[in-house]
Amino acid sequence: MPDEKLELSRRNALIGLGTVGAASAGAGLGTSAYFSDEESFEDNTLEAGELDLFVDYWTDANSEAIDGGTTGSDQNDGDVSMEYVLNDLKPGDSGKLVFCPKIVDNPTWLWAGSSGFTQYENGLTEPEEDVDDTGGDRGAGNGELADNVHVTVAYCEPTEDEPEGPDDFDTVRELDNPEDYTLADLLVELQTGYLLDGLVEDDDEWVPTDDGAYPASPDSDTQTGPCLCIDWNVPTAVGNVIQSDSVEFDIGFTAQQSRHNGDPDSPFVDAVLTSDATGGIRATDSWITASVSAGPTTVVRIDLDGDVYGGGDSGEGEWPSNEDVYFMEANIDVDNDGIDEAANDDDFRVGYAAENSGARAGAISNSSSGASGDGGYIRRNTGGSSSGDSAARTDVAEEDVPGFSAYESSDQLSYTLVIDWSAVAGDGDSPTADLSSAPTEIQINEVFGGDGGEGVGATPNSSNDGRGDVDTTTDGSGTLQI
Repeated sequence: MPDEKLELSRRNALIGLGTVGAASAGAGLGTSAYFSDEESFEDNTLEAGELDLFVDYWTDANSEAIDGGTTGSDQNDGDVSMEYVLNDLKPGDSGKLVFCPKIVDNPTWLWAGSSGFTQYENGLTEPEEDVDDTGGDRGAGNGELADNVHVTVAYCEPTEDEPEGPDDFDTVRELDNPEDYTLADLLVELQTGYLLDGLVEDDDEWVPTDDGAYPASPDSDTQTGPCLCIDWNVPTAVGNVIQSDSVEFDIGFTAQQSRHNGDPDSPFVDAVLTSDATGGIRATDSWITASVSAGPTTVVRIDLDGDVYGGGDSGEGEWPSNEDVYFMEANIDVDNDGIDEAANDDDFRVGYAAENSGARAGAISNSSSGASGDGGYIRRNTGGSSSGDSAARTDVAEEDVPGFSAYESSDQLSYTLVIDWSAVAGDGDSPTADLSSAPTEIQINEVFGGDGGEGVGATPNSSNDGRGDVDTTTDGSGTLQI
């Protein structure tokens, strides 16, 4: 049934490569002479360090689905791929994947990521037809399996010196796992990369490393940092909607040197937009950081700086200050009618907003599915294409747009917008379509948001919290290939 494939990647990096045989320097000014002495230091060399990533893995499934499938354990050093294949998944089945990264010689920023996933309907059985209205297209994009596999992600550690399987691992700390968190949700988040926390064990307690980087291991057999555990299950209540469906996906790990690299950008994204010119997801005072993974399914993840928006160490005001009208939005131009084709060239404004915020409220009012509450929306601009033409925007709720999803994190400091361009373009009933086909190029013009404001100062001071009514990223993404 499901044909789940996970591929692990390795990155080797040489740090400061160079060789110096001997070096000398002299200087003279006029006829002046200086006291001098001379010592010789010869045959000097500089040797590059290594950054070599290994990933041990263990997988299992408590299901008959492993018959004819593939589970097991091994170490991946970048030369081979690991497969996790289950052939007959059913409601009630569950399993676990464990990844234990080891970075030899140097601490690093360690990222987990994915290039996405593809679901297949594989036709409709008679029982599935009664509950699945997507049609029987066997091709990509029509299955529901990933949306019905629930997952829990946690840092974990081995309980044995030589673990034999996933049962030999205990949880160190669970990550932010929203209620009913699915495999699809996880893979969407991984498309823009997840930076693993730098943790090290100290007297049976896991504590943060000094710089937050994932700790180095002396060799490929010694586990220094925590492992990553993914538990999955198919709830018994899922029923027939997943019959014959399958999903293919990959998960990869990438290590970047942390020395002299204090502001790492995710290697899994195509562009990073920030409200601070210094850039980087850790940029000081970067109130908004948007990470864009372009592709047939485009993902825009918007992170807010908790020190400004969430209180944090700075003691500034909370986000959102007005729970009724806040919004976070990305302005996207597509090449179907040309990039930068007009003054109002935002073909799509996609976002997440409170129920009473302008775009979401308009989308709810226009909804054909009874959309309500906080959620996602698309503002489709079908205005003129000449400079100076007025925009003509239609607000559509997330619930009415196949192929579009918007997520808000539990702490309200991260927003993820997902656009499956083929599904959006193919939705003939929605005003968001109006596309002859999926675009081949897009441009993120800006990312912005507001919450009614608690002050309008550009810089935090004693009389305001540093947040205006609307904050905007400084630069667009440039043209991105789909």
